[in-house]
Amino acid sequence: LYFTPDGRYAIVVAEARDRLDFRDPHTMALEHPLPVVCPGVDHMDFSADGTYLIASCEFSGQLLKVDVATQQVVGTLSLGSSRDQPQDVKLSPDGRVFYVADQYAGGIWEVDGADFKVTGFLPTGAGAHGLYPSRDAKDLYVSNRTAGSISVVDFATRSVVATWPLPAE
Repeated sequence: LYFTPDGRYAIVVAEARDRLDFRDPHTMALEHPLPVVCPGVDHMDFSADGTYLIASCEFSGQLLKVDVATQQVVGTLSLGSSRDQPQDVKLSPDGRVFYVADQYAGGIWEVDGADFKVTGFLPTGAGAHGLYPSRDAKDLYVSNRTAGSISVVDFATRSVVATWPLPAE
C-alpha cells in the first residue's frame, strides 16, 4: 500500500492481479485499476515532485514508470537480465537516483528516473531485498537476505561504506 505524495490516492499493489489499484484514500473505493505488462509488480517509490512513480516487477527483471496524473504506464525498463528480481525501490534524498534492490543480482541498481535508464550497479550481497534510508538521510541500508548481512551505502558517494554481518542463530 502506497499513498501519492499529494494524498489524492492510495495505491494498492495487486501483485496477483498484475495491476496497480488507484483508490480513494478515505474510503478505499476503487477509482482506477491499472493493468501492468509485467508479472510480479511489487514495490515502488515516487519522484521528488510526485509526478511519476517507479515500480519493480519481481518476476520479469523489469521496472515500470507510471505517470501519476494520467495513471498510465509511460515506460518499461529491463535491468541486466530477465533472471533479475527487482525488489524494493527508494529515491535518493536529493531526488536524482532511484535505488532498486535486486535479489538475484545481489546488489542495487542506480536508475535515472527522468531519463528512465540504468546508470550503475552496486554489489551489496546475495539476496539484496529491502532498502531503508537512515533518519539523517546520509545512508541507505540494504538488507541482504541470503548473505545474512546489512550493507551501508553512502548517498553522497554512492558507494558501500560498510557491511554488517548478522549473527547466526
